[in-house]
Amino acid sequence: MVGKLYQSARHILEAGSDAVLLLLAPQVCRQCGAWVERQADGTACRACWEAWFAEQSRYRPGCHRCGRWVAADATMVQPQKQCAQCANWSLTWARSGGVYTGALRTALLTLKHTPRLPTPLVQRLHATWHEQSVLHTSDILVPIPLAPRRERARGYNQAVRLAEAVAQVARRPVVTEAVARVIETYPHRAGLDARARRQALEGAFRVIRPRLIANRRVLLVDDVLTSGVTLDTAARALLAAGAAEVSALTAARTLRHTSLA
Repeated sequence: MVGKLYQSARHILEAGSDAVLLLLAPQVCRQCGAWVERQADGTACRACWEAWFAEQSRYRPGCHRCGRWVAADATMVQPQKQCAQCANWSLTWARSGGVYTGALRTALLTLKHTPRLPTPLVQRLHATWHEQSVLHTSDILVPIPLAPRRERARGYNQAVRLAEAVAQVARRPVVTEAVARVIETYPHRAGLDARARRQALEGAFRVIRPRLIANRRVLLVDDVLTSGVTLDTAARALLAAGAAEVSALTAARTLRHTSLA
């Protein structure tokens, strides 16, 4: 009874807060230009979030190891055990919350400037954890670190915010002190293929407190998986320092790589 009263009171307060926001500080959806009517939706409107969630039905798993998607109408019957993108990874598994498009892309771009996570993003992270049992073997959550200069300028690390949201349902500790980014890189420059990207990241991560990850099954957390090289480079450093295994969870994944061969 108390719980229901609390929920009702919270909804009333949120509705009032949203009304004040629309009146005094109206916000335009960065995706479509409509008004954002709920603070909880962040910088994308409810319609854009609903469109993004509907879009996810267009895809289904194409690779068992890295969770890569294919079109829902693809002729492939069963997901491959591993694909060309993850064949040489040191990561055991990788999973993502959804495609890096629409409202989710807008939310993650905004997350680079403000630390608040919109409710639909948090819900998607929670749902991904519950849906992907391969992630449940992890012992600790380790956010991909930012270079110190970039984190000082931003004031926070968005990967930490995402890991903290996952921890709400994963019930695993978030460990931020084990790994440092010792080389600042500028990812996804035009013309930089996966091999060049790996060379640029060589030595970028250093395990500074090995005891925190020794014999532990680590789940790396980051915002977007594109080539996977950043996550895999961090995984190699962790494994070399004594981690038992390393997997990854990202909020989103790009569809840049389309071939599964």
